[in-house]
This record gives sequence, C-alpha cells and structure tokens, in this order.
Amino acid sequence: MSIDLLKKEVINDLQKSGFPTEVEISNIIDKNGWMISVSLFEDTEESISREIDIHAMNIDYSFFKKVPKKVVEGNENKLISHLIIEVKKSEKGWVFFNNGQISWPWISPQNYKSLREDFHYLMIEDLKKLGLKKHRFENGKLHKSYHVSFSKPSQPSVIYESLIKTSKATKYFKRIFGTGKYVLHNFIPMIVLDGNLWSASLNKNGKVHLDQVDSLLVVHSELTTFRNRKLKLEEKEICEVVTKQEFNKYLKNIMSDNKEIYKAWTTFINQKQIKK
Repeated sequence: MSIDLLKKEVINDLQKSGFPTEVEISNIIDKNGWMISVSLFEDTEESISREIDIHAMNIDYSFFKKVPKKVVEGNENKLISHLIIEVKKSEKGWVFFNNGQISWPWISPQNYKSLREDFHYLMIEDLKKLGLKKHRFENGKLHKSYHVSFSKPSQPSVIYESLIKTSKATKYFKRIFGTGKYVLHNFIPMIVLDGNLWSASLNKNGKVHLDQVDSLLVVHSELTTFRNRKLKLEEKEICEVVTKQEFNKYLKNIMSDNKEIYKAWTTFINQKQIKK
C-alpha cells in the first residue's frame, strides 16, 4: 500500500471516530477563554480510571471586590465554571422525547459546590430576587426517553453510556475540587453531537411529531450513595445536549448565564453577611 493511500485511509478512519470533532470543540472552548484541564476521573463504581473527552474551566473574579470583608487568598468571591463534555459522532439521528417535565424551576443542585448549600437549592424565581435576569433552563422543556435511530434493541445505548459517563465525571470533579469561603463552583455536564438531533413529542392522537433542534435538556436519574454505602437515594440531574454546529453560540449563552449566576451569588453572600 502506498503512503498516499495509507494516509487517506487513516484520515477516513479519524473522521469516523469523531476525534476531529473533539479537537474542533476544544479549540472553540480555548478561543472563548476557557482552560482545558485534566480529563481523567475515577469511576468509583467499577474502581477504574476513565477519561471524559473534555474538562474545561473558567474562573471569573470580576466581582471579587464586592464583598465588604477582606479575605485570605483562596477565599475570594469567584465563580469557577466547569464544562464536563462527552463528544459523539453519529450517522444515526439521536431522538429525545420531551416527556421529562414541562419546565425546570431551578438549576440542578448537583451542578453546584460551595460552603453555602442553601444557595444550591434556590429556585429560579428566588435567584431573580437576587438579580438573575435570565437562564437557559427557565423555559427549556425537559426530555427523558431517548433512542438512536435505526439501532437494534439489543445494541448498547450510546446515549445512556454518554449520560452515565458525564454524570460520573461530574461527581468526581465535584468531589476533588475544594472551595473557599466565597467560592462557587458550577459544573455543566454536556454532550456535543456531531450528527442530527431530534426532539419528539406525541400529539393527542398518539402520533409522533419530530422537530430537528440544535440543543435540548435531558433529565435523568442517578442513585447516589450516602452513609458509607448503606443508603442510596435517587437524584435527578440535567445534561445538556448540543450539536457541533450550535456549540460556539451555545457556549456564549452558557457564559452569559454564568455571569448572571455569579451576580446572584454575590448578592446572596453579601445578604448573608448583613444578616450575621
């Protein structure tokens, strides 16, 4: 086999693997001011190390002076955002049914880490009282059931595997990152799809209606272990699914929403200081 032919076959194989998409998404993240960080995580259920495609971080200090008390280094008022991304390429369309819930009244508590857990459970309406003007979850319909088009029932679900992987990676990074007094971590699990994304619904006659979309929200449940593995509780999580073509625009929307969360957080910690 000639070098040129071999090169062509290697390129074709890379295109099928989705690896070029991962590199493309990483470049977009980098250009928007995020830092690509360590992507290895520990799968505690199977006691092995795994790798999420992308773990990126962005640190916002812009409101650090808006806390009246001086604090030691590391405790400053800041928002540390984490993108936990699995990148998938599929020639078969991904279909999600919007049967999760009409709306999501809060940002999932699983997305946060701080020393003020009471902030994690605030409803979006409560956050608005703290200055939040908008958030993409507010009007987004939740999807729950899913299907890869033209796949056989016996085939493992790549969607399920991606949801579980982002969930496990999010839990791991949430566990290992420490927090200072006024530090808020915001973890954002996502799947970026190089392929067709569909939102499905049933009409009154039970017929399926399909809309091709650029992004959607998926709610799924995970069992979380408490008290030395003797108690397991079901917790609902949200994973955001976005197409490769939409990702750059969607990332800018995330960054805008993160700024709104940071404003609300800053108001919140100042109110708590006044009450003390």
